[in-house]
Amino acid sequence: MKGIFAAVSVGVLVLALVFGVLFQPQAAVQAAPQAAPTPVSVTRRAGDGVQVIEVWDAVAIAADTMATCVDIGAASVIDAQYQIDQGTTNTVTLTTQWSINGELITDGADVVASNAADASEMVQVQAFGRYICPKADVANANTVTVTLYLVAK
Repeated sequence: MKGIFAAVSVGVLVLALVFGVLFQPQAAVQAAPQAAPTPVSVTRRAGDGVQVIEVWDAVAIAADTMATCVDIGAASVIDAQYQIDQGTTNTVTLTTQWSINGELITDGADVVASNAADASEMVQVQAFGRYICPKADVANANTVTVTLYLVAK
């Protein structure tokens, strides 16, 4: 008799536990939060205070070259227009470099990367620091003609 009573008691406790878990209130399901907004581009209208910078004007480049650093401290964006004339095949990468003091230089975004054909385009990059120091990296000693103009605004 004690065995039956113990078995029934355990059965009732197990059923109470199962029903307690099954009928426990559930938390409301919510969708995941939206992603943080990511800016697609940085824009600023041209007008007073723009600075036009001629970096290279049809300059023949056959080795890695860094242009003279230019003070663009008042600018928030840079429009870069480039033209690359591949006389012979040479892969070219034009890179923005930034500096606060004009001496310690940090690589920035590529204006064009691994270019191996004639190209002409305009891109916009965000300005950092006080100075921009454009750089041309080439893969070999073949001459490439590069034109690069910047508008700091």
